[in-house]
Amino acid sequence: MKFDRTRVLPAALRSMTLTYSKADLVAVSLIGVVVAAWVAVAGRSFSVRALLACEALFFAFYLAGSLFAAWKPLATGALFDLPLRLLLGYAAVNTALLPLAWISPLGTVANFAIVLALTTFIYFSTAKREHRPGNPASLWVVALCALATTLWCQDSIDPTSEQGNVVLFKPWIDGFYHSIHVRIFGESHGAASIEDFRMAGVTARPYHYGMYMLPAFVKQAAGIHSYTAFAGILVPVGTFFTGLAAYAFFGSLWGPWAGLTASAALLLLPDGAQQGMQNPFMSYHWLTQISPSAGYGLALLAVAWLFVIQGCTRGSRVQLLAGWLLAGVVALYKLHFVVASGLLLLLLPALFFRADLRARVRASWAVAAIAAYAAFLMFGQKVPGVPLIRFDGSAVGEILRLIETFAKPGALKDYVTAHTGTQLHWTSNLLFGIPYVLFAALGLFVPVLVLLAVRLRGRVPLLHRILPFVLIANFLVMFFGLALDFDSSTPDELSHRPVMVVYFFVVSWIGAAVGFLFTTSAGKNRAARAASLAFAAVLLAVPGWFGHGVQLMWAMPRISPVRLPVAQVRVAEYLRSHGGHDDVFQDSQFDRGYAISALSERRTFIAHTLTSMAFRGDMVAARTAAVDRLMGLRDGKLVVGTARAFGLRWFVLQRGNRVHWPPEVGEPVFEQGGFRIYEF
Repeated sequence: MKFDRTRVLPAALRSMTLTYSKADLVAVSLIGVVVAAWVAVAGRSFSVRALLACEALFFAFYLAGSLFAAWKPLATGALFDLPLRLLLGYAAVNTALLPLAWISPLGTVANFAIVLALTTFIYFSTAKREHRPGNPASLWVVALCALATTLWCQDSIDPTSEQGNVVLFKPWIDGFYHSIHVRIFGESHGAASIEDFRMAGVTARPYHYGMYMLPAFVKQAAGIHSYTAFAGILVPVGTFFTGLAAYAFFGSLWGPWAGLTASAALLLLPDGAQQGMQNPFMSYHWLTQISPSAGYGLALLAVAWLFVIQGCTRGSRVQLLAGWLLAGVVALYKLHFVVASGLLLLLLPALFFRADLRARVRASWAVAAIAAYAAFLMFGQKVPGVPLIRFDGSAVGEILRLIETFAKPGALKDYVTAHTGTQLHWTSNLLFGIPYVLFAALGLFVPVLVLLAVRLRGRVPLLHRILPFVLIANFLVMFFGLALDFDSSTPDELSHRPVMVVYFFVVSWIGAAVGFLFTTSAGKNRAARAASLAFAAVLLAVPGWFGHGVQLMWAMPRISPVRLPVAQVRVAEYLRSHGGHDDVFQDSQFDRGYAISALSERRTFIAHTLTSMAFRGDMVAARTAAVDRLMGLRDGKLVVGTARAFGLRWFVLQRGNRVHWPPEVGEPVFEQGGFRIYEF
């Protein structure tokens, strides 16, 4: 009996008409080439396996995204060009890999093969597939995003340089932390293998790990170094996705060429700090580079907002539910953005869903939305590692004092410091703090936003026009209303990070508004479009200039950039080349900064974090004490027996630390520049 694969699928799926574009397929292939080129530069060598892995990933995203594009209840009103297909495909494929990493014993490569096979099966089991012409605007956007990303991420794509006895790491110090997680998920084969990055053999805490799946797959499939995957994939692909998201969002609202100018504004204009506000802590481009999860979170959040807005405008419950579901998925990529945007996304239908909705229904919806958001916060607060979420306004002066510490000395800083702080009344803090925070993040975009909103009056729907102002107001309430959490790694984590959400939507909105006004007033002629592309080409000079050194923080010269002794890097290389991936090592200085663990791609018995982390503090203290006892032992057999009992194969002894181990422990197997490695 012949197997009919189409009968396995639901009738609705079998009857869909899938569209594709030959131009899109070529573009997808070129995206894979570009990402593989980033990997080659970051790793100092080209890998055919990395190229094939990148091609497989992006074609999987395209196939999955095309399935969403064929579902009319979801796709109606959305611009399902290549960018939106890639983003939704990424959301589906990459997110599916995350639970598989925890439950599947097969490994990352096999897990992706399963997802790819299933996606391909569904795609080719549908009844109809039709070719459609590629949208020129979307193809220009892909090219623009690739170029702008390369320029903004030049310090990640070319991450290291050797200067005498020091190796300079240009990416932010958290790159080592991210590299460790790329390795962990690349080598994962079930929950037991996904460890706390500080302690071998201890299960990892709940966290937004979604962004690691893409680079982890390429790392494992191609056999590249995890730091190479971080620098050449994790950071730049997130930036690339933000540009695609700006196009998908505003292209759906105001047309593809407005989407193009939105993407150009986001990726080609300097942020507030780069315009002269002199506070890099509020810099969008600095933040998205040092926190790569932000790029993925912003891209998926923009798509969530798109479907919620379209659902309200068109009265589509399917699109509303899709937007909310996608917002939930964002929690796996950047939880901060869900906390910041969740209430607005839930409340929006109460105000804008269909004009004929009765007032009682709207009121009930609003009450239910607030209750659901409150329940989400209460549940989230019980998850280990989630920062404190409390709205009490207690941090108004303290958070301003905190961000002012990152401002460069000058008249502006002196003025703000004199009028804000914990010693002053909250009215003074808000009066001077609100404009400072807005201009520090947005700079000249603040007055431009107001002028364009007036100019667009009567030309676009009210919701489209007021959206950036709603997001600004929401951000200010969060920024000044949330209490600081001094028990977490960074007290301002939930208050400060959503500045990226505001910048993304405000600046993209400004770019889209300019493009919308320009192309409509010019009759949407070719000259207007050509001028837009030409201007975008000129603006590539902005990331070309600011991209070099964009991750530097003047206030933290000891870690920005990261400078490691060449000997320490050689120690990591020795551990990587002489041991197995299951080996456990211990550093006498507890690998603070995680550099040895990241560069050696080996597990650490106990590492100390750069910032305070109360989670599992007792276990960290117990292991630290055990290592101190090991270093104080004088009996050779006891040293070896204790080390093996801890599961240690390697011990790295740094200059400045002493042990009194007798000769029977053995001579160091490697020694350079004050570093010694002992093997047990």
